[in-house]
Amino acid sequence: MRNDERFIVAFNKIEKFFDQQLNDSRYVPFYRAVQRLRKTNAVINRYHNDLLEFSELRNAIVHERTDHHYTIADPHDDIVASIEKIANELTAPKSVMKLFAKTLRTVQADLSVKEVLTIIKETEFSQFPVYRSKQFLGLLTDKAILHWIAHHMNGDVEVLLGTKVIKLIDDDAIYDTNYRFIEREMSIYQAEDIFINAIKKHKRLDALLITETGEPHERLLGMITPNDLIHIP
Repeated sequence: MRNDERFIVAFNKIEKFFDQQLNDSRYVPFYRAVQRLRKTNAVINRYHNDLLEFSELRNAIVHERTDHHYTIADPHDDIVASIEKIANELTAPKSVMKLFAKTLRTVQADLSVKEVLTIIKETEFSQFPVYRSKQFLGLLTDKAILHWIAHHMNGDVEVLLGTKVIKLIDDDAIYDTNYRFIEREMSIYQAEDIFINAIKKHKRLDALLITETGEPHERLLGMITPNDLIHIP
């Protein structure tokens, strides 16, 4: 299949997806569909400039065709690969569960700071969902432990290290919640948008915790940190 044909196939796939999402009885121009859907679709928002440029290229291919076998605008390989990638991400988005399912190291609220530091030393874990029995209480991070110790280094170190984890969680509750629960079917771009919006609002967000439907009482299935998203293929 020629590049122009592959481009049109991918473009039509995207346009059909737009129609399904809008479900509008009237015809909605492609550029207007992009502007409307980017407000609710993270993939469209991420690639909205590319999509608008693709629309212009599509018009050049379709309307300036000199004959069936020749077009004035012939898209390069990288352009074709780009639009096909976007079409696939829209119609079959990668879910957070597919990429970030993992066994998490949780800790109980009555564990001491010293015991958690030992876990950090002996493993690669640095973030810990904290529970009292099966009730989720909060997310403890190595940074939070370091900051807490730094602010309380005015007494007996052993007493400080013997402090229960729940004390750190309770103290941290004074500030904005540093986590958010998300459902397993959320797309990676939606997850990325959550982190981006938190940064824009100057809010601290250390992790997204994955459960079946995004409810705290459900079993933890995985976790995403901002650093994880850097390595998305």
